[in-house]
Amino acid sequence: MTAINTNVGALLSRMNAKSADGRMQTHMRRLSSGLRVNSASDDAAGLAVANKLKSQLTGINMGIRNSSDAIGVLQTADAGYATAMNITLRMKELAIQMSNAIYSSADRTNAAVEMTQLGAQIEAIGANTTFNGEALLTGAYGSTTNLMSMRIGDATAETLSLDLDTADIYSSTFLISSVTQATATATALATAINSLSNAQADVGAFINRLQFNIDNLSAASTVAEAAVGRVMDADYARETGELAKQQILNQAATSMLAQANQSKQSILALLQ
Repeated sequence: MTAINTNVGALLSRMNAKSADGRMQTHMRRLSSGLRVNSASDDAAGLAVANKLKSQLTGINMGIRNSSDAIGVLQTADAGYATAMNITLRMKELAIQMSNAIYSSADRTNAAVEMTQLGAQIEAIGANTTFNGEALLTGAYGSTTNLMSMRIGDATAETLSLDLDTADIYSSTFLISSVTQATATATALATAINSLSNAQADVGAFINRLQFNIDNLSAASTVAEAAVGRVMDADYARETGELAKQQILNQAATSMLAQANQSKQSILALLQ
């Protein structure tokens, strides 16, 4: 049927031109943002998966940071332990030296002055070895009343409780005024050295564990990042090809719309 009011060819051409233009805008948005999924309508299920992966990735990256902070705490404590160990070894050396009966009272007094100063320095190390305002070597850090729990991963179960419960080793009973006192002091200091050695071993074990945790989380972070990219990132090779296709279709539909409009003008010949 030949009619003027209804131009089906023009309607179809306009519909196809509009559809091609919409798809072209979608591809332009993906190419300009670098993302395949820019809104939930692009891929609702994919966006949900990507959001969960991003949440996991955020937790993993913060776990890496927390683990590094914990290593900083432990390394600070280790530095204090190492200095305290050196001082304690010197104190034991003095105690053993004064266990020899050849020394006079004046000699023992001079040695006692050094022993007292060394003990005071260990007390100072215990009080001043701090991290973020927390004293690490006084026996309170990591105790049952002051539990230091570190979240070292995304999962709730990924926690580490730091235990640096080491009491001050210095005591006024570390006397060397006589052979008997010096002998007893040397024995007590040997016990203190064992205590410090155990504390250093614990710190080293914690540091090694945390370093392995960082290595594991770093690998997990890389995998999670890649997974998010596979869901969200735009494939530029595909998108540029599709954009060129839609541009051609849009141009073709626009051309056909012009042809459809032109075809109706032939009806005017019937009126002449």
